[in-house]
Amino acid sequence: MSFQKRFQRHPITLACLFAGLSHPIYAQAACEIQDLQQAQDLPEQIAAANPACYSSWFYAPATTLNNLYSEASLTYLPTVLDAEITRYTGEAEQARRLENYGEFIRAAYYVRYNAGSEPYSQALSQRFGQSIDRFLRHPHAFDQGREQVGAMKSLSLMVDNVKQLPLTMDSMILALHRFNQETAQDTQWVDGLNNLFRAMSGHIANPEFYRYLAANTQHIDALYQFALDNEWALDTDAGFLIYNALRETGRLLVSPDATTKQKALQVMQQVITRYPLGSEHDKLWLAAVEMLHYYAPDALRAQGIDLEAAKRDLAARILPNRYACQGPAIIRSQDLSDTQAAEACHVLNQKEQDFHQVANTGFTPVADDHNQQVEVVVFANNSSYVNYSAFLFGNTTDNGGQYLEGNPADHNNQARFIAYRYANDTDLSILNLEHEYTHYLDARFNQYGSFNDNLAHGHIVWWLEGFAEYMHYKQGYQAAIELISQGKLSLSDVFATTYSNDTNRIYRWGYLAVRFMLEKHPQDVESLLALSRSGQFAQWAATVKNLGEQYSAEFAIWLDTLKTDTPETPDPTVPETKPEASVTALSANQSVTLSGQAYSEHLFYIDVPEHSREFQITIAGDGDADLYMSYQKIAHYYDYQVSEFTSGSHESISIKTEQNGYIKAGRYYLSVTGRGDYSEVTLNSQLVTEQPNQPDEPKDDLAPLVLEAAQAQMLTIHQQRYAAIYVPEGVSEVRVWLTASTSQEGNIDLFAARDYWPTREKFEHASTSEGSNEYLRIPVTQAGYVHFSLNAQKAGGNVEMVAYLH
Repeated sequence: MSFQKRFQRHPITLACLFAGLSHPIYAQAACEIQDLQQAQDLPEQIAAANPACYSSWFYAPATTLNNLYSEASLTYLPTVLDAEITRYTGEAEQARRLENYGEFIRAAYYVRYNAGSEPYSQALSQRFGQSIDRFLRHPHAFDQGREQVGAMKSLSLMVDNVKQLPLTMDSMILALHRFNQETAQDTQWVDGLNNLFRAMSGHIANPEFYRYLAANTQHIDALYQFALDNEWALDTDAGFLIYNALRETGRLLVSPDATTKQKALQVMQQVITRYPLGSEHDKLWLAAVEMLHYYAPDALRAQGIDLEAAKRDLAARILPNRYACQGPAIIRSQDLSDTQAAEACHVLNQKEQDFHQVANTGFTPVADDHNQQVEVVVFANNSSYVNYSAFLFGNTTDNGGQYLEGNPADHNNQARFIAYRYANDTDLSILNLEHEYTHYLDARFNQYGSFNDNLAHGHIVWWLEGFAEYMHYKQGYQAAIELISQGKLSLSDVFATTYSNDTNRIYRWGYLAVRFMLEKHPQDVESLLALSRSGQFAQWAATVKNLGEQYSAEFAIWLDTLKTDTPETPDPTVPETKPEASVTALSANQSVTLSGQAYSEHLFYIDVPEHSREFQITIAGDGDADLYMSYQKIAHYYDYQVSEFTSGSHESISIKTEQNGYIKAGRYYLSVTGRGDYSEVTLNSQLVTEQPNQPDEPKDDLAPLVLEAAQAQMLTIHQQRYAAIYVPEGVSEVRVWLTASTSQEGNIDLFAARDYWPTREKFEHASTSEGSNEYLRIPVTQAGYVHFSLNAQKAGGNVEMVAYLH
């Protein structure tokens, strides 16, 4: 089933309400991959394509490399692209054509790479690089507007596909000068500039790139100056551009050229000094330290940085909450309440019981596995996950979470999985919670040895990822079932999957293979698990190869049954409407950041009051998410009244006023749904009303402040703040003072505890004098953190906090 059919437009039922809404409806050009293979005028058919066809281009079968995506077929495209660039005057339709050419060429490189085929010739890639550079130097290349930005993003992103940054870097560096407080408002435009840093990352270990930089080290100076000139952006949604500029400068430490390496080192040293750990923008310190740790460890040691101490301080500040489940899981989180953590524990406990029943483990771990506990780390959002997780735990962050098994035979090992929330509301909203927990259970009860042991002989990735997906979705993985219509894989091919294959093959086809084996051949699964539990992975691989050949025909037939072999009620393609309690309220002029997999859905509503003059909802971010709206009824991707969905995650719905000049008052429902996987998608509501809004209650910064001994800190407390101090060995007492800045500074009380964050109801030490002048003497017997809570029952204020160690 194609995306075009999967997300079919719903009739607009409130014609009067939305009469003023513009709907770009593209001509239904025949542009699916099979249509293009039969095209009489291929360039024009590509240029006129509907963006809904992009998916079929990127997921085309490898056989297209012999015709549509062959080098001979692509050879004429640089000439066609150059002609389009020459004619370009910044018009929207021209930009759409350029974007289509860019996406088609990128798709060809993508399919070729995933097929493991020989790359296209250097001559062809250089011609594309020259065309891109010609576009980037065009006076309209960086025009703002939906279609114009789409062209710029596609062609600049192509630099990494064709690996021709030496041809385009000068133009891309110059483009950074266009970044200012006005252009920073357009997150998609900014993301287009960010393609320079995507390309820099993608050119690691590219000799031509390093030779180019060795001859153009002024670019390193330009990148650092760009970061300094635009520090203001660190407090905006465009802050990632500054972060990536410095991070990718640090990655140049791996260059074989001494001058390049020395310049990059100097920048990293300056970043460490300018943004120390604990400062407002310390994620830049983390980026610099991480680059030094990986690429120049001697230089890091020369800086005198104690990495372990830095990690302890950062973890205390970023992950202040700890909750022990009734089971193996301990949840450390950035912002989960105790109620939410308890709910997460319940989800994990339920999943564990289900796991033991499905896998028939007898609740017996494999030999030599001492991972009796697992630490579940939950960051508040993808941004925090990306900024902090790699430094704290050493995992990669270009994913939806990761399980780190460690060495299960080591008694001191700490198994953990790291996850993040895709929405910060009362729901858990933890991405891949059940999937990652299944990895822990599978490793402990089904897989002997370490992760590397499991992979040593291959033919197991289908199980590791497919089983985790199965335990999450069971029979309800509609995205996997719909994948079948795009072309079947043989069971042998699925069994041979490795982590170098694409996401669909690893996760969705893995799920289908696991489900087939569990439903049709459970005895074979028992036999396989007996092998993996005893560490016989070579025998596992041999057995799996035989099973792939033995059940190949049966698997193909079984796949066809999935279209009809589903419960009649509810129809899985039209999920039941959830009760309104599951829909999250979105306040006026509020933004939330969302991430999710394809077909995941986030539901919201916003109440529009009387006398509202303007109302607009937008989404912007990475991947492919779509926005849907209904008035006075819950919106879903399969049942809505208005949408302007297109490829990517940059969409907007504007409601026009009625004849009285006001927006129709009432409740508007929203759905943000994944056409594909998406991340860092900002949902933003803009509402202008003539009635003055009540000022928001002032909010406290709930991130714990890490105190330094004998160094006073000024804090503003409205209701609640947290602080902590690390006590080294040899200290017997901590003395803490709170001093009000004036005699009218409210009434703030001080609470303390050693092993947890205290509250007014639960604490080990307290000072609750009238006013905000408080004093505590806390005896200590061992090294570790002392935790503080500053609480104002009524009026808060400004206080000075200082701690001394004795």
